[in-house]
Amino acid sequence: MKNQDIFKAVGAVSDSLIDEAAAPRKPCRSVIALAAAAACAAVALAAWQPWASPASPIPSGAAEASPAAEPGATAGNGVFVPADPWEAVYVEPEALPAAPGVGFAADMIGFFIHNGRMYTQTGQYIDTALLAGRVAAVSGDIDEWSHAEEYVEGASSVAGEVYAVSGYDEGFRLALVSGGEAQLYDSVGDRWLRSGADLFEACLHVENAVAAYYVTDADWELEAAGNRRYIELESLEPFIATLLASPMQDWGPGGGNGDIYGYGYAEAHLYLELADGTAVPLRLFENGCVKYDGSAARVCAYMPGAIFDEVFAACG
Repeated sequence: MKNQDIFKAVGAVSDSLIDEAAAPRKPCRSVIALAAAAACAAVALAAWQPWASPASPIPSGAAEASPAAEPGATAGNGVFVPADPWEAVYVEPEALPAAPGVGFAADMIGFFIHNGRMYTQTGQYIDTALLAGRVAAVSGDIDEWSHAEEYVEGASSVAGEVYAVSGYDEGFRLALVSGGEAQLYDSVGDRWLRSGADLFEACLHVENAVAAYYVTDADWELEAAGNRRYIELESLEPFIATLLASPMQDWGPGGGNGDIYGYGYAEAHLYLELADGTAVPLRLFENGCVKYDGSAARVCAYMPGAIFDEVFAACG
């Protein structure tokens, strides 16, 4: 869902932050080190549980208070006070597409079902060199008029061959090869997320970033995502570290925070390019929420403060 063009961020982009002509770089060791340090500093971060269910126990320490702030915290020193208390968020399994009445045409997001999980298309195509081995074939026999009982193992809205993706857990990410092209499909649902590291590091591997760019919200609204403006990756070190150490929160329609899209927040669109050639799209909301934009799940890392505000303004 796209926002209305209101409450736009105000402020110039500093020359030290933006490098319009930047080319992809080697992995930034300091980003990785700082991110790891921030993740270790979080209180009792739980291990990632990719096959958790609503009945699974909340990770230990989920209700503990967050660490205290250090005096003089600024955007430059990477200090951040997460929301209190820390509570693990259960991401519901991806919902089956609703079947409208006969005669009603509707666009259906690409998906397939494998090992009981629904994987949905991210819109990102990859080089076939990243394919790590065939795991299944899917039928492509599901459309908007299909009945619930047809959503079984191997069902999909697009026919093709399913492959593992090198470097990614199969419970989170697979690739569908159809028509000679390989597209990433992710399954974010049916898992517990307590900190940003549980999603952005354990699943998406942002620690392997080699470059970063943003697309203005105006260009994004016009589907002109090719208008990229590169940012010096080193300037994002505090942001990435804070992202990994921040609490995850439910900002869906049924959550206690309300629907993130219902507030009319201004948005920014930041992309982290990884060493394997993939990218991690991040949608930033002006209230300090950061959402993985390759999934419809409205679970966000909550990281308001000067570190977030500096990057948000730079991406405006």
